[in-house]
This record gives sequence, structure tokens and C-alpha cells, in this order.
Amino acid sequence: MEADGDGWERWSDTADQAFPIGRVWPWEAVERGGGQRELEVAAHECHRDLAAAGTARRFTTGVLRTWAMPDIIDDASLAVSELVANAVGHGLRRPTSEPHPVRLYLFRSRHSVVCMVTDPSNDPPILRAPDHVAESGRGLQLIAAVSHRWGWTPLRPLGKAVWAGFIDRTIRRASGH
Repeated sequence: MEADGDGWERWSDTADQAFPIGRVWPWEAVERGGGQRELEVAAHECHRDLAAAGTARRFTTGVLRTWAMPDIIDDASLAVSELVANAVGHGLRRPTSEPHPVRLYLFRSRHSVVCMVTDPSNDPPILRAPDHVAESGRGLQLIAAVSHRWGWTPLRPLGKAVWAGFIDRTIRRASGH
């Protein structure tokens, strides 16, 4: 789903909070004809169920194929499934007075993609040292390992956005970076 109408206001506000003016954005805008720069956005609302992470992974794979960015599909879809699993498992733990769904936003620029997941919890994500015998707790380790950069920010009036950025290696190799 491309974000437009009310969806545009929601993602725009979320992006402005996550990356306020003066803070470096983890991507450059897509350059269009005439030198105009744009950011392409796709959004998906995640449901609170066991299939949420898999559904988000398939959504991400489909969008990245449409955007002709096959080089980052595996890493980005893995990170998204971990981000969504964390958001559904931890971010929806406490009930809120109003429904606040988990949302996935994919922001595409000229050479990169930022995958952002929002949830209603104010609790920060915690990058833990790997416990080799634990059955869980490695999600942020995986995200840190496969992404170029990751981070999080609190959102107003409630919740947080956790994101992971990916650079298209094919473009990076072609440009010599």
C-alpha cells in the first residue's frame, strides 16, 4: 500500500519525529526529473497475531521487488520480521485507552531503504549481549548485524519508532563506494 491521504499525514509526522530537522536522515531523497527529490513510502498495518512478522516480511519483499532493490530484500525482510515480532510481542503488551496499531513504514531513497516499525510502548528497545542458550533475545542483535544503521526514537504522544537502514550494495559497488 502506498501511503497517501490520511496515511501520508501519519507517516510524515512519524518520520519528522524520528528524524527531526537538524538530525541527519539515514538516506537521501530519490531524485526525479527536473532535479526534484522525493521519498517513496509504503505502509502496512500489522495485526496482533502470530502471523504478523511473516506477513510484514512478505509485504517488505514485495515492495522491494517493486522498487527494484533485490540486493537488500533478504536483510531488510529479516530485520522487518524481527522489528514487527518485537513490536507485537513487547509493544502491545500493555493496553492503551485508544487503539494504537503496530505500523510498518518503508522509506525508499535513491540508494537506500529505511524500514520503520511503530508501536504504542514507551519502553526503549534494549540491545542485549547474546545469550547462546536463551530461546529469545537476539532480535536486535540480528537487526544490528544485517542493517547499515539502526535506531529508535520516542513518539508523541505515545509510543516509539524503531528503524533499520539499508544501502543498496549494487549501487554502492557501481559508484565505487
